[in-house]
Amino acid sequence: MTSLKPMPGILAVAEITEIHTNSISSKLLEYDRVAFLNIANIPGLWIRDLKKFMKKGDLIVAKIIKVNGEIELSMKDVSKYDSEKKLQYFRKENKSVRMFKTVSKEFGISDDEVDAAIAKLKDEFGSLYESLKQMRDGEVEVVLKDEFKLVIDRFSTGEKTYEFKGELELHSDKGNGVECIKKAMTELGEDIESTYIGNTTFLIKLYTKDPKRGEKELEKKALLAVKKMQSLGGGGEFKKEK
Repeated sequence: MTSLKPMPGILAVAEITEIHTNSISSKLLEYDRVAFLNIANIPGLWIRDLKKFMKKGDLIVAKIIKVNGEIELSMKDVSKYDSEKKLQYFRKENKSVRMFKTVSKEFGISDDEVDAAIAKLKDEFGSLYESLKQMRDGEVEVVLKDEFKLVIDRFSTGEKTYEFKGELELHSDKGNGVECIKKAMTELGEDIESTYIGNTTFLIKLYTKDPKRGEKELEKKALLAVKKMQSLGGGGEFKKEK
C-alpha cells in the first residue's frame, strides 16, 4: 500500500462497492480508503438510472473533492480523455507492482520488505511505474536495501542477474596474520564482494549475467586466495553455498 494520501483536486480510480438510492460507496484503489459519490456529482444521470448504468465492481475515475472525515468524490469536469488516461496509468502501475513483487520473490525477499520498498519508491517518484521507467532509462540510481540489488539490476538492464556466494575462511598463526589475510583477499579481484562474518571467515558474492561462468569463477577466485594464504604460511578453505 502506498503511503501517499488522497488530496482534494486529484483524480482517483475507485471501485464501486455498493449502490444506494442516491449515492455510491466505493474504494479508492490507490489509497485503500472508502469514498462516497453522490448522484448530484454524476453529470447527466438521474436517480432512477443509477443502478442501470453503475454496477458493483465497476471501476470509475472521479475527482476527490473532500477529504475531511468521509472522502467525497465527483465525476463532474472529468473528461473521457482524462478518465481513459488515468485508467491506463492505473493499470500500468498495477502491472509494475506485480512485476516488482514477482522478481523480488525470485530472490527470496519477504513480503514486508517488498511492501516497504514499493512505498519508498512511490514516495520518491510518485509511482512505482515511474521509478521503474527511470531505472530502465538509466536516469536515476535508486537506493534500497542490499537485498534489492538484483531486483533493481533486473529492471535497469532488462536482463536477469545471478548471485553466487560462499564462505571463505583464511587463517594464520603468525603475528602479521591480519596483513597476510588482507593480501590474500586481493586475489578475489574487484568483481567479488566480501563481508566479514567472524572467526576469520568471509561471505563472498559474485553477481553475473552468465550462470554457467558464475559458480566456476567464484570458486576459482576463492581458491586463488587460499593458495595465496598458504604461500604466506597460513591456510584456508572455501565452501560453496547451495
